[in-house]
Formats: sequence, structure tokens, C-alpha cells
Amino acid sequence: MPRAPFRASVAVMALGTMAIASCDPVHDSAVAALGDETPGVRQGPLHRAGQPCGTCHDGTVGNPRSFSVAGTIYVDEHDTTPAVDATVTLTSANGASYAATTNAAGNFYVEPAQFTPQYPMAVLVSYGAAFVRMSTLVGREGSCATCHHEPAGPTSAGHVFVPADGVTP
Repeated sequence: MPRAPFRASVAVMALGTMAIASCDPVHDSAVAALGDETPGVRQGPLHRAGQPCGTCHDGTVGNPRSFSVAGTIYVDEHDTTPAVDATVTLTSANGASYAATTNAAGNFYVEPAQFTPQYPMAVLVSYGAAFVRMSTLVGREGSCATCHHEPAGPTSAGHVFVPADGVTP
């Protein structure tokens, strides 16, 4: 009978450790800055298109599963149409590569067990006959929208897009 109080104590300590580990005001602020979920789109592979996936999917305690690389691809520069079934080929500095396919929201994601790049990383996106090769190497971050966000300007090239008509930008 003395084991029940011990088990309860272990459970309380585990919950307390998780609560403390998930209380990171900087992280919590970054997640809050993303805003609310899109109405009608539940959390999962189709949510938060165009947002920096690594903000939440960073592998810390209390968060969803970790992504080593993730992003959203569009067929136009105005973010209105997702590039469904586009292929995103990632090539690590050590020569290893991995190809991911976008889903119905234009999102793709790679878990660390599938591929963890060594930076700098090259990226090629192909969609039908069109393709875009990033002109610069990714040097630090696997969350595409950290750098590719709206509005386009001095700090961002805007969202990644590959026109559906086969014309490369």
C-alpha cells in the first residue's frame, strides 16, 4: 500500500517539471504573436500556412512534435493559392538530401528523424514544369517563414511561390 503515495508524488513532480519547463515567456510571446488559428482549420498538418512552423514545432517540452525544416509554398506571389504536391528538395552542406511534398495547404514539414540538415542548406522547389532554386543558402533556420514572410521588403523576399503556369519567377 505505501506505493500509491509514492506514485502520486512522482506524478505531481513530473507535472510540476513540465509546467516549469513550458513557462518560457519569450517562447510564449512568440507563439502568441502568431495570433489565433484560422477559423474552420483545426490544428494539424493544414494549419497556419505561411507562418513560421518552428515557433511551435521546436521540440521543447509541452509543444507539438519537432520539425527540422518546414514551410509553405504558393503558386502565386499574393499567397492565395497553395502549391499542392510541390516537391521541396533540401540539400545539406554534407551533401545529404531529402525531398518533401506539400499538402493541400501548401505546407511541408520534415521531422528530425527523417532529415536534419547541416547548414548551409540549398533548397529547390519544383511544381509541375516550374521550379525555383533559392539564390542564397539557408544558413541558420529550418522554418522558412522566419525569413520568407509578408510583406516582401528589405527583411524578406516574401513567401515562396512557384507559378502554376510553368513560368519561373
